[in-house]
Amino acid sequence: MNLVIKVSFNNYDEWRASFDNHAERASVCDESRTTVGKIDDQNCIVMLYNVDMAGMQNLMSSDFLVELSKKMNIKNDEMHSFEPLRN
Repeated sequence: MNLVIKVSFNNYDEWRASFDNHAERASVCDESRTTVGKIDDQNCIVMLYNVDMAGMQNLMSSDFLVELSKKMNIKNDEMHSFEPLRN
């Protein structure tokens, strides 16, 4: 499954540094295709490809990400799945 997620937080640069250094994400998606689009200093869009949803759920409920979400006020309020366009 492919996902588009709207992420909100306190500070984009701080969030991006943590996102970029979170190597465990590669175990649940095709990290070579992960795309981040900054909207402003408190919001971005993340596109993830070939996501293992059960693995992602386990990763998101890890102590590390739960604490990080509290610290940075991270919210993933919108999540949509998508399929590639085919000719």
